Amino acid sequence: MRKKHIIFVCTGNTCRSPMAEIILKNKLKLAGITDVKVSSAGLNAPVGEKMSKNSAAALKQLGYKPVGFKSKQLTREMVEKATMVICMTINHKLQLLQFNNVYALKEICGGGDIIDPYGMPLSTYVETSHQLEDACNIILNKILEVKGE
Repeated sequence: MRKKHIIFVCTGNTCRSPMAEIILKNKLKLAGITDVKVSSAGLNAPVGEKMSKNSAAALKQLGYKPVGFKSKQLTREMVEKATMVICMTINHKLQLLQFNNVYALKEICGGGDIIDPYGMPLSTYVETSHQLEDACNIILNKILEVKGE
């Protein structure tokens, strides 16, 4: 059976989408789910950048280890190969309307868009990390439902 692949997407792939990637990867590992790959990319990403310092600090506060991350630019091939592409905002989704496997996070999890914390104080990144952790809990539960667990 082919591995499922979820790609989280934001603008620069240094704040929101890497946090979501790391959170969901950890949750899947703890749940023993090995057939779902998680990655992230940006619509306008500098290639090979580290995660923002505040994103890393926010993840550490939640108990995650944000190591070895490098930003990636989203490509057509990545979207076409993915099972599901989850965008941080409806505006990100609107830029990918030609694909039928693209969703805004709020369409899956409810709530609103995940606002870009770039350039904001650490407290904003922490708030964003909590929103993403809540969203990843919902995504994990949906994956478990599909698996019948």
